[in-house]
Amino acid sequence: MIDLKTIPDEQLSQTIRIMKAHFIDRGWEVEIPYIGSSHCFITRHDGKKFHIFSATPPTTSFAAAHLANDKYGTYQALLGSGLPQPETHLLYNSDNTDEIELFMDRVKKVVIKPVDGGHGKGITVNVATAEQLQRAIAIAQAEEKSIAAVLVQAQYQHDAILDIRILCIDNTFTAATWRVPARVYGDGKSTVSELIEAENNKENRGRPYYAPLSIINIEQAKEFLGERINDVPKLNAEVPVLGIANYGAGGETIDITDELPGWLKEMAEEAARACEMPVIGVDFMLAHMPTPTSTIESLDPVIIEVNKCPSFVIHDKPTSGTPRDVVGTYVEYLSTI
Repeated sequence: MIDLKTIPDEQLSQTIRIMKAHFIDRGWEVEIPYIGSSHCFITRHDGKKFHIFSATPPTTSFAAAHLANDKYGTYQALLGSGLPQPETHLLYNSDNTDEIELFMDRVKKVVIKPVDGGHGKGITVNVATAEQLQRAIAIAQAEEKSIAAVLVQAQYQHDAILDIRILCIDNTFTAATWRVPARVYGDGKSTVSELIEAENNKENRGRPYYAPLSIINIEQAKEFLGERINDVPKLNAEVPVLGIANYGAGGETIDITDELPGWLKEMAEEAARACEMPVIGVDFMLAHMPTPTSTIESLDPVIIEVNKCPSFVIHDKPTSGTPRDVVGTYVEYLSTI
């Protein structure tokens, strides 16, 4: 085991780096098995010993953690609590897609995901044809882990779509961030592909969850953009280059903690209880930017995913907005268990 205090900050993920400072402040002894591991073996100042995996506390059971890895199991658990979600189906056999194609005809566009994937990998959006469906299934299957099926989800249909992450700690609303898909801005002369390359060469982009912003995956961008990756955008034109709003895939984060209506916070807390995860990231799609007085009808919220080990750095070091010190809240929670 390695004493966490002895490891240079640059060798730690941003979340573990912030945790380390809080652990030192509290006088807790923390060891990890090797550099790069998120397993922390903690001895509190009162002598109590326990083990966390980054943002996953010991109060999250194995069963609850396993459920979070099973997107369709999670979908059913949330349905039981009456929480809003896009209509979702399982596809076991890519050679028999007749029912799914009828579903696509009804909802116009679908999203294809691996049932047990993570970090935005294997997800294809804007799937509207049989040819696109087969290609998206292959991409999702390549990211399968233990569940031999893919998820087919009705795509959220609004002119302006916000993807937000709500964090709950101890089953209580803690913070919220607007997750913006990776994007570039035109200079009037470079192709989108060249703009992505230039963006990836910036000092603030690097290894996911270690650098302030993650490298944009050019292959995923090609899949999302198709031939548009060779377009030359006008000066200052904003071009989204990925369909997924994932920080680890190169997206940005904007704090909106103070903008949420109370009922939306309560939905996230209910999701935490339904999934039996006291620390949880709940991902919502909204029809527009929320305000404290927004109604359910105007925001038309749906839950698209939950995360058992949510990133804290997107709240503590957002691309823009107020840092929320959620790691401090998490460590305070750990002090009570």
